[in-house]
Amino acid sequence: MRRQLAAELGRFGIRVITLRTSGVPEAIPQDFAGRAAIEADLVGQTLLGRTATLEDVGNVAVFAASDWARTLTGAAINMSCGAFLD
Repeated sequence: MRRQLAAELGRFGIRVITLRTSGVPEAIPQDFAGRAAIEADLVGQTLLGRTATLEDVGNVAVFAASDWARTLTGAAINMSCGAFLD
């Protein structure tokens, strides 16, 4: 879908970028009973021994929307902390 949208919308100057995380446990409600187990499972799947935070995702989104990334479209930015490698 990302590539198709980039191909269709590029002529209008619209860029399409996907941010790929392995999950952001911080987004799970604190009082959810299985939160700790989910977080431990996600962290265990990463090479960096951590997961992205909401702030990390926000920072990359700001970059992707900025002129610094004006040449990017149809791209997937991997911010999975090594849970998957491109």
